[in-house]
Amino acid sequence: MSASREKKQRQNAGPSEKAVKAQQEQAARKRKTILYSAVTAVVVVLVAALLIWRSGIFQSNATAATVGDTTLTTAELSYYYYDARQYYAMYGSYLGFDVSKSDEEQFYNAGDNVTYRDHFLEQALDAAQQHKALSDAAVEAGHTEAEVKDSLNAAVANLKNTAAANGYTYAAYLKAMYGPYMTTGIYEKLYTRYLMANLVYSDKSSELYDGYTQEELDAYYKDNADTLDTIEYSHLYFPAASVETKDSDGNDLSEDEVSKLEEEALADAKKKAEEALKAVEGGSTFDSQKEKYDLTTAGDHVTAVGTNTINSSYRDQLLKQDKNDVKLVETEKGYYVIVLHDRYLADEPTKDIRHILARAENTTDENNKLVAPTDEAWAAAKAKMDEIQAAWDASGKTEDDFAKLANEKSDDGNGTTGGLYTRAQPGYFVSEFNDWVFEEGRKPGDVGMVQHSAEEGDTSGYYGYHLIYYVGDNEPVWMGTARSSLSSEAMTAWLEEAVAGYETALADGAENLGK
Repeated sequence: MSASREKKQRQNAGPSEKAVKAQQEQAARKRKTILYSAVTAVVVVLVAALLIWRSGIFQSNATAATVGDTTLTTAELSYYYYDARQYYAMYGSYLGFDVSKSDEEQFYNAGDNVTYRDHFLEQALDAAQQHKALSDAAVEAGHTEAEVKDSLNAAVANLKNTAAANGYTYAAYLKAMYGPYMTTGIYEKLYTRYLMANLVYSDKSSELYDGYTQEELDAYYKDNADTLDTIEYSHLYFPAASVETKDSDGNDLSEDEVSKLEEEALADAKKKAEEALKAVEGGSTFDSQKEKYDLTTAGDHVTAVGTNTINSSYRDQLLKQDKNDVKLVETEKGYYVIVLHDRYLADEPTKDIRHILARAENTTDENNKLVAPTDEAWAAAKAKMDEIQAAWDASGKTEDDFAKLANEKSDDGNGTTGGLYTRAQPGYFVSEFNDWVFEEGRKPGDVGMVQHSAEEGDTSGYYGYHLIYYVGDNEPVWMGTARSSLSSEAMTAWLEEAVAGYETALADGAENLGK
């Protein structure tokens, strides 16, 4: 083969050594570019994942608990968790709970090694179980979410107002209240569930409360007379004076010397008590004896409902003595003079009324005490009441008309029940209101208006004009107490049955709470 042909064949066989090297360098650059691009993509994915993690999306949507066949995310369980926690957060200084520390490092019950986190999770599961079971029962009973829509909207509006007043948005306020995973949608979903549950709970409670017969109530009284009877009595207490434990030179007295002084002080208290007893037997009043001996513990015609409200130092003696007998009761540190005036079952009827308030706005001073409304505030309240009365006069003047007007116009916040108050007893309302309601001869359908100007020391704040519709008498207080006790026991049994089948368990997502 000639040299020229061999050269040509080499040229046709492939790239030159220089070309090969150039191709290798180009390929290396290409591989490097691909590698960098892949690494960049991984970094982007990791950064995105980190941002999503920090946003709480993963934690929020993690399964934190199961209630029956329903799962609760971390965000949903946090609604119940922080709801249980709020009371302790508010009153932590009294309960030994420190909001600056994590829940899991503080003990609710140190003896059983139960942390506050454990306690809040247990309460959260109980609440979630009840809300789910009862909301399902409400649907089965024919209730719909439309029935609670107004209540939900009112709750949301109130939260938004509170949030704005504290410099929060609605969403941010919910996070502050219910933890970082809470959203407006989750809150409204679970609050709706609570409202639905409350519908069926209220239905059952009313059914049980109103369902007891007179025979059942009388049987309850027979078994519980000591907690239902009214006891009227008077008492005086003569304590033994405190004794000195040192002599005039400041030296400690011996035990015998101190004991002798204490015996003399007790004897002096007994002497005064016996003198007061004879004076009362002779017609003197307990108040006069209280003043004579400058006593701090005394009471003339005290009224107690239930024997357990009476001082245990003299309760047994008081309850076994005859009416109007005056007795002396000795204790370790003094003497009581007591007399039983009467014991009976109060059967005066309670009252049902409807009410509309035109409030006269008031303020508080630097000591947080009420400051009476200004003349302008009183004038504004009177103008509003005049408008309300004009609307009432132009109506059919039925109870339903009054209820509608109360829902529309009243300032007392009872705007969804027609201003209705049931089973009221003396002392339930402010003084002028109370006097009108319990006036002798009051008849169903009576309507009246009173003005309440709070007295010094009054903390009610209900300054203003009160328009009152007298609905009528209701049963005595003791019957309401009996119904409440009986229905409470029955409701507990009903609730236990209602949640059966809604077993609860925590899941991994619960680890995100209370840390």
